[in-house]
Amino acid sequence: MVHKKIASALIAILMIFTLTGTMFAAPVEYGEELQNMPQNTPTVSFTDLPNTHWAYKYIAEMVNKKVLEGYPDHKFRPDNTISRAEFATIIVKAAGLQAKKVNYSSFSDVKVTDWYSPWIETAKDYLTGYRAANGEYIYNPTAPALREDITVAIVKLKGYDAARLANRSIIEAMFKDYEGISESAKDYVAIAVENGLVSGYPDETFRPQNSITRAEAAALLWRAFMYGNDNKGVGGGDQSTTTPTTPTPPVTQPASPTTNPSTPSHPQQPSQAAKFSVDTLVGGMGAGIVDGPVRQAKISSVKGMTLDGDGNIFFLDSADNKNKVRKFNKSNGTVETITIDRSFDWDYRKDGKAVHYDYTKLIPKKLVYNQASNKVYLLGMNDASELIYEIYPTVQMAVYNLNSYRSIYKSYNFFQFLNDKTLVYAETESDRGESFVYQGETGSEATRMPRATIILE
Repeated sequence: MVHKKIASALIAILMIFTLTGTMFAAPVEYGEELQNMPQNTPTVSFTDLPNTHWAYKYIAEMVNKKVLEGYPDHKFRPDNTISRAEFATIIVKAAGLQAKKVNYSSFSDVKVTDWYSPWIETAKDYLTGYRAANGEYIYNPTAPALREDITVAIVKLKGYDAARLANRSIIEAMFKDYEGISESAKDYVAIAVENGLVSGYPDETFRPQNSITRAEAAALLWRAFMYGNDNKGVGGGDQSTTTPTTPTPPVTQPASPTTNPSTPSHPQQPSQAAKFSVDTLVGGMGAGIVDGPVRQAKISSVKGMTLDGDGNIFFLDSADNKNKVRKFNKSNGTVETITIDRSFDWDYRKDGKAVHYDYTKLIPKKLVYNQASNKVYLLGMNDASELIYEIYPTVQMAVYNLNSYRSIYKSYNFFQFLNDKTLVYAETESDRGESFVYQGETGSEATRMPRATIILE
């Protein structure tokens, strides 16, 4: 019921997308959704709000319902921007929910003593947050609420499956400013547009980074009580847009540090399907090789990855038909490329034989983290040889195999360290229909293992 009430309140947020224009454009001039307005409204008296203002009736309704308030100087300030904290507040109020003060905060920049803490905690599952470089979550309560943020909230509240239903080609064709939509929000915007929840502007823009004003907020909130072309609640089913009651929102308290997690006395049964959030490695603005903060970095296609003991992510990016080694640096929240340069050159000498392996011919194939030594290794092909390098924290030759069969149809099934020095890897040569397992120790040559050999640790 809680989620349906919030959903009911936010159905009309579609108004935001037909109302929000530039500071000088009258939002009432766009969109069929504005054909329905309050007929009988109470009178409000604000010195900066004449009854001819386009949003006067909306504002009067919301002030009367005690969802919005004026200021002590008898002004409403209809053109003031709504902050993210304020938007969380009006969502909860409009839905008729009870925001309860809690003794913890889900965001590092929201203190439990802040006035907006209860409101943000009540609506946190539907409003976007941000992952900082140090791993903490921030909410940016004083930043303006953006159109794309609210689109995400609508789609989440209405229970659409973003992974299954999103069709980005729709909004890519519709909006000239498609690239201005954050990568993580594009699927939600696509679903919202296709289902008539939001719309763009006559100039073929979506304006995802636009903020909203207090007047616009009043209009969308009134419509939350009255209208909505799709009243599908979270989890399915129909609902009507009646005046909401005041249910108590579910609050999940963090585990007590003194509680033994292995012996819970009363396991809590969720009243609805559990929610999961996934942090994307790269915010991204499209395929390519661009380093920098995750929100601007670009990748092509991840072909394999490994995670070290410090939380850094190493992955192979298949750019330009040749894998490149890249790294997400947890310490500063950036993506960087590990350059394969002359430090990967290697000279093999034995029994009067000398062979130079040039770094320009090295093709990265597989990555592995050695937990015992806290090092990261790269297996690569160089002509007909397989070379394994330590690439973190330093770059140096580790293990080599000079007797491998050269084939463009070769794949590597696994690559693993058994201890701080010993590794095994398997390769399949599909053109010959054969598979082999190799074992070696750092500083030496890997050898092919007998087919009947089983490694046990």
